[in-house]
Amino acid sequence: MVMNKNLRIVVLDCDIPVPNVYAKRGHYSDIFIKLLQDAASTNQELSQLNIQSRRYDTVRGELPTTEDLQHFDAIIITGSASSAYDPEPWIYSLTDFCRTLYTSHPNIKIFGSCFGHQVLCHALFSPPNHNVVSKDPKGWELGVHPTTLSPSFLSEYGPVTSNPSNPSQLRLQFVHADHVTMNALPPGFHSIGSSQHCVFQGVWQKGRVLTYQGHAEFDRFVNGETLKVFGKPIWSQEFLGQALEMVDREDDAIWAATVMLRFFLEDAVEDCADIERESREDIGEEAEVMARL
Repeated sequence: MVMNKNLRIVVLDCDIPVPNVYAKRGHYSDIFIKLLQDAASTNQELSQLNIQSRRYDTVRGELPTTEDLQHFDAIIITGSASSAYDPEPWIYSLTDFCRTLYTSHPNIKIFGSCFGHQVLCHALFSPPNHNVVSKDPKGWELGVHPTTLSPSFLSEYGPVTSNPSNPSQLRLQFVHADHVTMNALPPGFHSIGSSQHCVFQGVWQKGRVLTYQGHAEFDRFVNGETLKVFGKPIWSQEFLGQALEMVDREDDAIWAATVMLRFFLEDAVEDCADIERESREDIGEEAEVMARL
């Protein structure tokens, strides 16, 4: 049981929420920390967890120094309206920072959401002169959708208890038009699962990296207001109305946030044979999904 433990988190804000969300909820860093606090308060083992945080405005060039990192346990990289392949100086700096963070600070857990997921995959997996992140030819994935979780991820974190009718499926809010495309993940990394729309819904390496393509930190209000702003110049009223209907579905945000906390608190260890076997099963499933899409 976690008793009176401090969890020190850096949040890299990669955008500012749309006006109505910012006015009521603050920065994405504020929204993330509130979600984690809510998740901890509903879990007996985590109820005494003391979550401390510091935000950096990554778009303005703020990133933790090596000295700063000595005082933290985990880093969250938020979503953004930008793309991981955009030729922006702050994105180049963030990508380089992610590479250095992963190679030089093995005790710091790294989490990324949506854009954060994509920029981490680019930093860790893109070969020279190629970006594993690209525009999704299938277009936008919007509202609440289920991700079928991989065997390795389910083995580590268990069934989705908030979705008893489909406990192998994680329902999250989505708003993205980019995706990560790879033939396979490097050794030690595992897919968290896939949806009908998107093959790679996140990656996981025990004690090191966890990403979600979806937004555990978004609820109906946050995603609804975001879609209204994003969609106004490009979507028809009919398309936006359909997306907002999908936003209004039930999600598993608290379960997903609890997984984040468990990940932040776990030790980095060598993957066991069972997880490696399940990873091979994941790759087989991903190949079937790719063939189907």
